[in-house]
This record gives sequence, structure tokens and C-alpha cells, in this order.
Amino acid sequence: MLTIADLVAAPDSQQEPFRMLVHVEYQLRVLGLLCAAADPKPIKFSTPGSLEKWAQYGELQSERLGCSVCRQDALAVTSCIDTTVVEDPLLSIRLVRNQVCHGGPVPENVDLEVLHRVVSDNAERIGRVHGHGHVGEVEPLFRKVNGELAALHSYSGVSARYWPRRGEAVDVTDRDTLRALKNLGLQRGDQLLDDFARDVERDLKGFCEKGSVSILASPPDPIVVSWDRRTSDGAERRVDRFELAADHARIWLTEAGRKPYKAFLADICNWSLLKQRLLEELEEQVAAEKAISTELFPNLRQRVLHVPTLVRLDDDYSGAVSDLTITEACTKVTDGVNAYRGSTNLITLTGEAGSGKTHSLLQFARESLVASSDLEPVVIYISSSGSGATSLERLINDRVARTRILDRESVLALCRAGLAILVIDGFDEMLGFRTYDNPLSGLQPILEKLRNRGAVILSARSSYSEARLWNSLTEHSAKESHHRLTTMEILPWRTKQLRELTANLSIDVASAENAPEVQRLLTTPFFCLAYVAWKQSGQSTEFLRFVIDAYLQRELSKLVGQQGVPIFDQNELAEIFCEAAELSARKVIPEISEDDLELAAGQVLERDLKQDEKRRLVALCGMSAEWSDEELSFRFTHLAIAEHFLARQVTRVPLQQALVLLSDVAISALCAQLIRSMWQQGRAETIERVVAELQERVIAAGSIEHIRPAMASLGELWAKVHGTAEVTRSASRIVVDRLELRGSGLVTLDQAEVRNLIVGPGVSLRLVSCHVDLLDLSEASGGALLGDSYKQVIELLTQTELTSSPRRMRELLGLSAEPVDASVIEAFFKDKIVNARASIIVNERYMPPDEDVRMKWTREYGIERWRDYVKKMVKEGKLVVEPVNAAGPSKRRLRTAERTDEQ
Repeated sequence: MLTIADLVAAPDSQQEPFRMLVHVEYQLRVLGLLCAAADPKPIKFSTPGSLEKWAQYGELQSERLGCSVCRQDALAVTSCIDTTVVEDPLLSIRLVRNQVCHGGPVPENVDLEVLHRVVSDNAERIGRVHGHGHVGEVEPLFRKVNGELAALHSYSGVSARYWPRRGEAVDVTDRDTLRALKNLGLQRGDQLLDDFARDVERDLKGFCEKGSVSILASPPDPIVVSWDRRTSDGAERRVDRFELAADHARIWLTEAGRKPYKAFLADICNWSLLKQRLLEELEEQVAAEKAISTELFPNLRQRVLHVPTLVRLDDDYSGAVSDLTITEACTKVTDGVNAYRGSTNLITLTGEAGSGKTHSLLQFARESLVASSDLEPVVIYISSSGSGATSLERLINDRVARTRILDRESVLALCRAGLAILVIDGFDEMLGFRTYDNPLSGLQPILEKLRNRGAVILSARSSYSEARLWNSLTEHSAKESHHRLTTMEILPWRTKQLRELTANLSIDVASAENAPEVQRLLTTPFFCLAYVAWKQSGQSTEFLRFVIDAYLQRELSKLVGQQGVPIFDQNELAEIFCEAAELSARKVIPEISEDDLELAAGQVLERDLKQDEKRRLVALCGMSAEWSDEELSFRFTHLAIAEHFLARQVTRVPLQQALVLLSDVAISALCAQLIRSMWQQGRAETIERVVAELQERVIAAGSIEHIRPAMASLGELWAKVHGTAEVTRSASRIVVDRLELRGSGLVTLDQAEVRNLIVGPGVSLRLVSCHVDLLDLSEASGGALLGDSYKQVIELLTQTELTSSPRRMRELLGLSAEPVDASVIEAFFKDKIVNARASIIVNERYMPPDEDVRMKWTREYGIERWRDYVKKMVKEGKLVVEPVNAAGPSKRRLRTAERTDEQ
């Protein structure tokens, strides 16, 4: 006969990870039941209970043992669920168990040695607790079934289910057993089964006739669902049955046998037919996208090879950042859709206009629909372009209505079950004019209904929307709705990709002869093809001007009045766009209202618009219109088009008006490039004078808080006009994202803010009261940085290394070391410890692992000073040392005591 020790004994060390994970949960259940059996009136527990629930219950109930030794053993067992068993990404027993039991795969790199050590230690500790004599009678929490000892699994009031060491759980209806369980006052029912029943009811909303669902959930019997399935031929009466497996997996009971729950959803939505209809509709969208490309670039698309787009994938959950093709990134999203993580995965796809976001997502959707695997998730592609929907829920309904199978509710049911991934292309456009600053408000209705499951891909025009989404998730997170954010950023195309794209076009788009502003634009497929068309045309027109003029010329043919004459000429249309670009820039949002668009046209024409002109104005192809809160809002179809017309506006107005605009609006690097290339040689003022007068305005201002837009405009223009000069030059109070100093001579920057500063050979640099995030001296010598300029640099890159250590910077620059006060060292270590993002793991001598790059700051002042500091803080009680349950040599965790910040 089996004993308690036999029940919890560790399985063979070669046992597969899943079996050992199940056994960890079984051990926690046995421990909790033993602690309850030792108490005449135990704390109530809910059956059947999950891994976390039994760990929490064992921790609470162990207080009733009245024995410090046994309590210590019990707490060691309950804390085992946080033991790390997967290193990359870091996953504990609890996270792996939850992932597996909610339909996800068992990670391939589970550390079996660590896992087996956990179950072995647990078995010894539980055996000691039982053998210490605190438990007299183990029944009814344990009892014999089929001649073997088994642990209580669930209790419903009318039956009890017991779980033996091996095999299926067994139902018991013995009156004495039920009476004894009733006397213990246990919580009746099966919470997991009830949750399953409620989820079935939610999922059926999208497939059933209203009010037809009737559900009976009476453990230990299966869930029985009677409902009317909605079909094109009328209602179809169905009765379906479901149950939970011993590992909590959701099962659909059919005449052909037990199947996973997602097979039920695939069955009721006619999976094969649904994929066929979704594919038919998608092919229309793919054809429409190709038609647009053909219209823009005739005779080019059919001669262009497919070149994979690269993206940077940043998964907030695992902390992994990697560069992959868009296909590889989407595959990772698909593989992870069934992994249980207690949150909905929001994946944002960002990239410049023309970078191929729509094309990539359409291909992803198409590949999912032609895949042969039965229950692999399909991609439901939804575009906000041209939609009149005022909400995301309405948009989903409109897009899937043609399938005659799905609606919003059924789409979300498939997403919850891991059968579908929702893709919303252009979600920032959908949010519209009024809700742009709070994108979560437009997404929240469907996120709540996803119930912390599934994945949604959101494509946005820029990182602005992604940043707003981050803020919304941080500031307005719902209490019962959890999300994690994964970012996919389309990377600028590399030279190899550009040449692959245009290999059959006899034009080298990566040629070094191209002007810098052209080279910077040629990082997306759209502008690549536009460049080829420009070169083939043989025109001397500036590149982007050529593309924009082509837009305008096509638009004129559409904007004809009643007599067949265009209602605007090309110059008027260009100037309207210039005024609209200025209005949009001043609002610091990428869209303007209908009134603003009419105002821009009225200023150009110097009169009120006629009704016909107003009506045709809203159909401009250079701008797209969307409804939001019953108002139309307008935005330029491409970011580069907006930048072009803003630059064009600066170059067409009088100097003083241009200076006011540059002072009020922070222009981008692209806009500065365009201003530099567009500036007319015939104007009385040179572009150098524009920079000089803008510099005078910035210097003359007292406080810098109100002139930051002017500082940014000055920085970007100064970089384009003076960055490559061959003379001594200076700039004051500039703000610039990327500044390349080329040519020769001394450059002095005063009160400048630069994110990325590159110094070429032949340039000397002096910084005065500046802030530089990264100084790149990889092309220059250390002597290029003069005086104590290094003190204003956060990170320094040389030919040999990247460092943020002031001490190391001095060494790389050939400067003598400065004496460091002990208080400075202590302040440095305290700041690093308090703000550490990861646990501080050390060995018994307080030394971190050599390979842990996150801990390299401990060696900033030499490892001995770090060890002396730790010893001192531990002795004073300001640092706490905790043991770590991990494989290999013994490790310890350092954390600050609660009173550290008060001292």
C-alpha cells in the first residue's frame, strides 16, 4: 500500500519536464492537505485549486503545525514554484506550469537537473513534516481508491474526486467520506470548471441565436451546453459536452473522442470555409495594394524582386531584443499566442511611410490562411483606411461581415482561444482627431473582452502612437485587464537590400554620388522606386519635389469643376498643402480639422471657398480623411510629404515670417535637409543668414523653456549647413538628435543637447555646459575632445570600446586619473543598487558573475572597493543578503533594507 512518502516521492530523473511539473503541483496539494489534516478546524480551501492556490494555502495553514522546524520545511516547499528552470527567457516553475496548462508548449531548454532537485527536496521535506507526528488521521483528505492511497482533488457536496499518484482521478460518493468532508466546512464547487463554463458561454455569443444557450455545470459530471447555432439556413440545435483534464486542460467531448477546446470553436465556425472566405477578401486587398503601386510606378513593380523587410523585435515580457525578418518576427508572435502569460500581447509595428508595413502584414495574413495546419492561428487583417467606422468594434464587424460566419464577438472568441490573431493596420488613423492622445481608449473595449489572452498587432505610422500607447497602459490600466507591449520596428533598409530591390532596373540607388538628403530617404521601398522613376525620367527637378509634383499633377485631373476645368491650378494646390503642413506642425499633431483645411485654402486663394471647392477639397489624394467623433480630420498620406510641404512653406515665405515659423515649430532632420536643398540661390538671403538670425533669436531669449522649438530647429539646420564645414565654427543652445561633425577646424558647442554626436577626422571639439548622450570618436583620435569636455558626455564610443565610466573615459582620452572621494564612490554604488532593474546576484565573496554585463558597474572603482562597500552596508543593516535556490555554486541576492532610503 502506498504511503504519503510514496505519493510525493520524486520521479525518475529522466522523466519528461511536463510530468515533473505536474508532480510539483501534486506535492503542493499533498502538503496543503497534510497541514489541514493536522488542524481540527483548518482554514477553508477551494477545490480543486491551482499551483499558486495550493502554495498560498500551504504557507497559511503551515502556521497551525505549531512546530518551527516543520513550518520551515513547509515554507521551503511552497516557495519552490519561483525557482528558475529556464534561463532564456527567465521562467520559473510557476510560469512554465501556467504556460503548459493553458495550451502552450513545454520550453525545450528546461533545466531538468534543477527541476528534479526541486521535486527531490520537496519529497524529503514533506516526508519529514508527516513523519514528525503532527498528523494523526489523514482521512478524509486522503483515502484509498482501488486499493491505493490518493489525495483529495475536488469536492462538490454530492461527490468527491481523489487523485492517485498515477492515473486518472476517481469519483467517490461514499456517504461517510462526503459527511466527513462536509464537517470540515470546505468550499464547495469547482472554480475552474465554473470559469470554463462561463468562457464557453462568452465564446458562443458570436455563433448562437440570441438567448438560446443553456449551460449545466454540476461536478463531477461534464459541462453540458444546449444551444442553437446560427447558420445561413436557420438555427441548428446542438448539445456539446466539455470537461477539464487532470492537468486543467480544456477538453471537448465528441463521439470521435476527446479533443482540445479550440477544436470545438474551429468546428462551429466551419474552419476550412472560414479560411477560404477570409482569403478571398484578403486577395482583394492585396490586389488593391498592388494597383496603387502600379499606378505610382508603372513598369517598375513587375520587374522588382521580393526583398524581406527587417524588423527589431522588443518583447517586454522576456526582455529580448533581436533583429529578424518580418516573417521570422510574425512567426514568433504566432508561436507565442498559446503561451499563458496572464496578459494580452499588444504588438506595435512602426516604421516610416513607405517602409512596407501594409505589404508585410498582408503577406503575414495570407501565409496564415493558406497554411495546411488545422488549428494554427489565422490572421484577421483589418485596415482602417477608407473606413467610416467610428469605433474599433464597429470596424471589426464591418470587415468580417462578408464571411457570413464571423462578427465582432466570434472574432474575439477565436482570439481568446489562440485560433486568430487580430491585425489592425493604421490603428493611429482609426483613433482619429479627438482620441489621438489616448489610444488605449479606442482599444479598451476589445481588450477587456479578450480577458488577458491572445495577441493584437497594431500598425502605426510612427513611434509617436507607440509612445502614447505606453503612457496609456501605464496611467490608465484597467484593474482586471492586463497587457504587455511588444514592439516591432521596421528597420531602415541597408545597402544590400536596396540593391536587391532594384537589381533588374539598371539604376544603383545606393550610389555614393547621391546627395545626403536623397540617401537618407532611400531607406524604404516606396522612395526607392520613386528614385528609380525620377532617374529614368531624366528630369533635373529635386528628387522629393519630383515625387510630390507627380502627386499634384494626378490630383488635378480629379479636381475638375462643372465645366471640366480644374478648380485649382498646380501652384495653388501646392500652396494649400504648404499652409496645411504649417497648421499641422503648429498643432504638434499629424492631422488638422476640416475647418483648418478650408482655412488653408482660403488663405492661398485670398477669398472664401465656393461650395463646390469645399466639397472637392476633402477628396485630396495627398491627404487622407477619417471620421472621429462625428468630425472629419485630415492628415498627409506620407510623413515625408508633410515634411516636404513644411520645408516648402519655410522657403517660400519672407525671411522674418520663416524665422517666426522656425521658432514656433521644432522641425525634423528630414525637414532641415529639405529646407537646405530647396533654398533658392536667387533669394536675397542665404541659408547661412537664416541660421545666423535664428541663432541670434535663441541667444537673446532669457529662459530656454519657451524657445525649445527654436533650439531644435536651429540644431537641425546648423547640422545641415555647418556640420561639414572646413572652418572654425560654433553653436549655442542647439537641440539635435544626430549631429555629424565633418570637414575640419575647431567646433565649439555651448549649452547644447545632442543625443548622438559623431566627430570625424580633422575636427576638434570643445563642449561648454552641454549634455551629450553618446559621443562617437570611433573615426577620430582621443585628442579631438578638448579640455574637460568629456564630463558632459554620458557614453563615449572609441575605436576599441563603449563606456559610460568617467574614469574609463579619462583613460581612453589619455588623461591622468582624478582622485575620487570615498563618499562619491558610496553614492555611486547606492544609486546603482537602488535603481537596478535586475536582481543583484553575487557569490559568497560578494562578487558578481564575470559574464553578467548588467553588473559591470560593480567594477567601476575596482572590485575590492565594491566588496568593501557591500560588507559595510551589510554590517550596518542597510543591505540584506538572501539565499538563492539555483543550480551550480551557491548564490546570494542583495537587496536594500526598508530603512536604507531614510538614512
